[in-house]
Amino acid sequence: MFCCLYKWVDTGRDQMKLYLFESNTCVAAILAFTAGILGCGSNNAIEDGSDTNQHDPEEALTYVEVEGGEYPYCTEPEASVDPDGDGWGQQVISQEEETCVVEMGDMDPNAPTVEKLGVAENLVNDNAAETTRAVYSYLKSVFGKQVLSGQQDLTWKDSTDMFQRVVNDTGLAPAIMGYDFMNYTVADGQGWSGLMQTGEAIAHWELGGLVTFNWHWRDPSGETLEFYTESTGFRIPMDGDQLDRESEAFAQMEADVDRIAQELKALQDADVPVLWRPLHEASGGWFWWGATRDDSVQPADAQIALWKYLYDRLTNHHELNNLIWVWNGASADWYPGDRYVDIIGEDIYGDAQDYGSKLPKFNEAVEYPDSEDKMVALTENGTIPHPDNIKEDGAWWLYFVTWNDGDSEEGVTNSSNFWTGEYYNEDAHKVEVYNHELVITLDELPEFYSEN
Repeated sequence: MFCCLYKWVDTGRDQMKLYLFESNTCVAAILAFTAGILGCGSNNAIEDGSDTNQHDPEEALTYVEVEGGEYPYCTEPEASVDPDGDGWGQQVISQEEETCVVEMGDMDPNAPTVEKLGVAENLVNDNAAETTRAVYSYLKSVFGKQVLSGQQDLTWKDSTDMFQRVVNDTGLAPAIMGYDFMNYTVADGQGWSGLMQTGEAIAHWELGGLVTFNWHWRDPSGETLEFYTESTGFRIPMDGDQLDRESEAFAQMEADVDRIAQELKALQDADVPVLWRPLHEASGGWFWWGATRDDSVQPADAQIALWKYLYDRLTNHHELNNLIWVWNGASADWYPGDRYVDIIGEDIYGDAQDYGSKLPKFNEAVEYPDSEDKMVALTENGTIPHPDNIKEDGAWWLYFVTWNDGDSEEGVTNSSNFWTGEYYNEDAHKVEVYNHELVITLDELPEFYSEN
């Protein structure tokens, strides 16, 4: 079903227009008007089972559902006659028939608007650093009004500068840069690319930008260098519904966590708040931290246990107070609870050059929290939603982070390049997005430095 809305308009006694919105483009078509006369066969579009004549004109918005397909509708009449003088059963004069094509799509007017959403007042870490709290307060202030621009760095090739590629194509710089601890736990990783991520993040912060980190966590056992489920047999060690803290696998995981804590500590020492996004895309099952298991433990329960452990180890043991916890598990069953999450993230790639708002996933994500409302971000994307569609649909992503390019030269169009070239985002679209009044770029960020 495609959810649409109609609104009573003050154009005459009990006259109404049913506006149908096609996803993303919001092309309005008049399906029915003048109470009691839907005419032209358009009555078959009404699926809510109610008597159209009985709707209260004082009701600002009412929602109905229509099937996808073609519906006749009538143009607005030149005049109408009311034989009984009671506003009902009017006869329409000079009305022509048109056809409205209803397409299935993203639009969902029942979606909660940002005005209806609350946002958790404080970070989940009561001891969060002053600068980190300042960043969170800023994020709250722009949520539902503007969207921060972001770009993921290319972890596996240090010589590729994704920041500069964005600047070259748009004339503006991303407010947020995304980095990855992917190669920091490799025992013999010296000489690998991706070991400059911490320093690059500090440099971006010193430019006035914000940073986010994810972690493609390679097999903690060291038996492989993989993180994909299909390439490693490593699984979260569980003892019933708890982590098996006596197992060798747990010791291996903890060693990796402590190694990454060193990098996060370096960022904290530089007063850099981090939008911290570990265990991303867990519910997809393609990473070992979300993989199916041979025991009776549900993968979601194992991931929740690991998330809570990460929070405790980094926050309480390592006393890292510069982290804003971004949970990106992408399913309500995998949500670890409001006490452990500051922001909810969704990773959406979709079809090339589809600039829709991604409203269905936004609506799904805002429902994950148990009691506190959380801001929702587009933590990875292929195509960038057009800001006009975001505003029109009410899909107010806090920020977007376009994924990086493959190993190719700047400007090459192919499916492995999410920024450069025009496979996913046309050049004109990139320029329009970065120069749009609803999009925040690096030059528009305030200063967050603490007095210390």
